[in-house]
Amino acid sequence: MASPSSPTFSPSSPTSPTFSPSSCSNLKSDLTCSVCLDYFQDPVLTRCEHTFCRRCLLEFWGQQRRNICPVCRKICPTDHLLRNRALAGVLDSLRRREDVQLCGQHRQHRSLYCHQDQELICCQCRDTPRHHTHHVVGIEEAMAQYKEDIESTLKSLQDRRTKCEGLKTKSEKYMAKLQDWARQTECQIKNTFRKLHVYLNDEESYLIQQVRQEERDSNCKLQNMTEEVFQELRVLRNNIHEIERQMKDGVLNLKGLKDIQTRLANTLPTPVLIMHKVPFGKFSGPMEYRVWKKLRKLLDTVPAAVTLDPDTAHPNLVISADGTSLRLADAQLTHTACSKVSLEPCVLASEGYTSGCHYWEAEVSGEGWALGVGSRSALRDGRLALTPQSGNWPLTFRNGEYECFYPLHTLPATDKPRRIGVFLNLERGYLSFYNAEDMSHIFTVPSKCSEQLYPCFMPPSSGKAMSVARSERWEPQ
Repeated sequence: MASPSSPTFSPSSPTSPTFSPSSCSNLKSDLTCSVCLDYFQDPVLTRCEHTFCRRCLLEFWGQQRRNICPVCRKICPTDHLLRNRALAGVLDSLRRREDVQLCGQHRQHRSLYCHQDQELICCQCRDTPRHHTHHVVGIEEAMAQYKEDIESTLKSLQDRRTKCEGLKTKSEKYMAKLQDWARQTECQIKNTFRKLHVYLNDEESYLIQQVRQEERDSNCKLQNMTEEVFQELRVLRNNIHEIERQMKDGVLNLKGLKDIQTRLANTLPTPVLIMHKVPFGKFSGPMEYRVWKKLRKLLDTVPAAVTLDPDTAHPNLVISADGTSLRLADAQLTHTACSKVSLEPCVLASEGYTSGCHYWEAEVSGEGWALGVGSRSALRDGRLALTPQSGNWPLTFRNGEYECFYPLHTLPATDKPRRIGVFLNLERGYLSFYNAEDMSHIFTVPSKCSEQLYPCFMPPSSGKAMSVARSERWEPQ
């Protein structure tokens, strides 16, 4: 038996009546022709603004033998009959509605509701074998019974609509925020590369000018050398020609030979080729590396010189004298469970940040390590909980996977990392992790905090060392 709490009709459904019997009766009288006393058929409007069926009015005029209004008896010219299109449309709609409300089998008004079959039926359907034993009530009684359920369903739908509208508003705001972020990031990328392009173009022009200047200087030296060679060649040709002439004429004597030797001693020294002085090495060395070394001056964010703070270190951590490396003294140190998250032995850096953008790198090995940022207030006896709720945003590496706790998410590593880069952007409130060997992105998480944030380091549980990466190539010039 069907539950009475699940009606299949509503006041606006096509199978339910829209008008009460009394309202239908009044409406029918307003839409009835005063001649045939039935619904208008092809209604026409007379000059005196009365409406009749066209056929009824023409037959009435034929009987009366004059064109008078059946209601007010005024004269109505035939050529002034206008079809009442608005009324015709209403009548067509009403007829369609009544056809829907009529039983398709018995052509009677469906004024009853069957609870078992949950459908509207007519009086004749009620007496058929199909509905004879069913619980059948009138439409108004059924509507009263289901009113509360219908109102509850309507309230539920309205609540869902409100929730969907709220989600739509949030989605639109997020889309606008996303578009704004994309435009800002795009501008940032363009500005960064524009600055690099300007520098590289300037450096290119400078080096080309230097090469051309070197070419001019070398050409000048070669031209001077060439002129000296030309002068020496002229003297040598003259002396050779003179000796050959005297030998040919047989007049060469010792005195003449001595004069020639004296002139040779007073000539210019033999020029020496100066090609070895051309500055090939000055410009043909490791060009890309030299440019990159100069390019460091343009970098706004470079690995910071992070120093570990021994005062924040867990007792089982060994910190190097220069504050750049740490390791776990007892490799069997057990982690203290805190719900489903472990409290890890760690150390914070001496440097804390409240604004700006900051980047640092750490050299890692093995598994079971973690690094990120944390607040001093979340530190408990040298331990931190790996959760953003605790004021910490770490990245961990264990079982060949990266783990991030905002929310808990894992990412398989293609190979074991050796150097991790951490980028903290406090202006826009996010923390990013990179494989510093190729700067491939690993994770980005929100990191908004009202407290000062410090770089945080948790060494591998195996006892291997973790160190702050300090490469000379990044030292300020």
